[in-house]
Amino acid sequence: MGSKNFIFFKKKSLSQALQFRYAGNKFTNSNVYFKDGKWNFSTSLQPTPFSPTYPIEIVKGKNAGFEVWLVGNIKKIKAPDFPHKYKVDLKNNRVKLCLYHPNKFEWDKNQPIYETLIPWACEWLYYYEYWLDDNIWRGGGEHP
Repeated sequence: MGSKNFIFFKKKSLSQALQFRYAGNKFTNSNVYFKDGKWNFSTSLQPTPFSPTYPIEIVKGKNAGFEVWLVGNIKKIKAPDFPHKYKVDLKNNRVKLCLYHPNKFEWDKNQPIYETLIPWACEWLYYYEYWLDDNIWRGGGEHP
């Protein structure tokens, strides 16, 4: 019997530029640009057919992680119990969303943002709309 030779290839990671370009191709109402050393992706998401559209921005700096921001006219942005957020930026009227627990390795930079962060942001918005109604967060998850 002959021996079997296996060749394993390491999965090539997507560059930041490709991540944003592919996301821009998937979401036709989006804008992709490079500014101040950071890649930026902006689009509007609508969690249900009856929902308003919500502008989001995904920002990736050279030595930083991906940040997902809800921007614009955000209801209850000043509420002390605003759910699953990392930061509220009142000056720029935006909220940095908490979509996954970084210490649990639920996401890494090699996963396409159009298959992960963008759908997760849409799901976050779905539960945000319920929270606006009764202040109960039904989205689950553990905030780090």
